[in-house]
Amino acid sequence: MAQGTVANLKTVSGQVSLTRGGETMPAVPGGDLQNSDIINTGANGSVGVSFLDGTRVSLGPASEMLLNNYRFEPLHKDYAFDIYMKKGSAAYSSGKLGKLAPDAVKFNTPQATVGVRGTKFLVKVD
Repeated sequence: MAQGTVANLKTVSGQVSLTRGGETMPAVPGGDLQNSDIINTGANGSVGVSFLDGTRVSLGPASEMLLNNYRFEPLHKDYAFDIYMKKGSAAYSSGKLGKLAPDAVKFNTPQATVGVRGTKFLVKVD
């Protein structure tokens, strides 16, 4: 994985773009995801993301997600999973981070913050 990589794009279908450092590019299967990246899916797009600890997030059509901060360093007990879901739909499936430090997981939307207490959830933002 490239330096700074915190996740990989496992599946990409339809129109999906990735914005990094103000530059927008098409998302491709196997591509990496870094902190501060923004993923956008078009009306026919979807993407599956797999994080270093095994956490998975899938985005449906017309979605926008910002990866604010992700850290998974078990040796130092340093964990963070902070996502802002601006619009669209997402499915979350917890990996090791959600089990080791559930309080470190924050899934924010314009109206609410989801606190993770289980291992899976769905969210839809209009």
